[in-house]
Amino acid sequence: MPVTNAVQNPGYQPQFQQYQQQPQEHAPRTKFDLIPMKYAELLPDLLEKNLFQTRQPSVHKNLSARFRADLSSVFHQGALGHDVEHCFALKNAVQD
Repeated sequence: MPVTNAVQNPGYQPQFQQYQQQPQEHAPRTKFDLIPMKYAELLPDLLEKNLFQTRQPSVHKNLSARFRADLSSVFHQGALGHDVEHCFALKNAVQD
């Protein structure tokens, strides 16, 4: 299918589809309740008491601007990209 644009056809009007963002399954919350300690201190206790289990690291095709190759998350079984203090999955689980 040939590409038509305004240079080739001065009367051309592009057709735009309405884009509707799909809700993300694990969308980060905007606010979390304050906890009296760091998540790095809390997580070992939660794991020891079998209240939490570590999660499989998720595979991302596109790395976000927040990705940090020098940080790893114990909650995600050592996956690179962030630490437990910046782990939205852990924060959501604690909040729940």
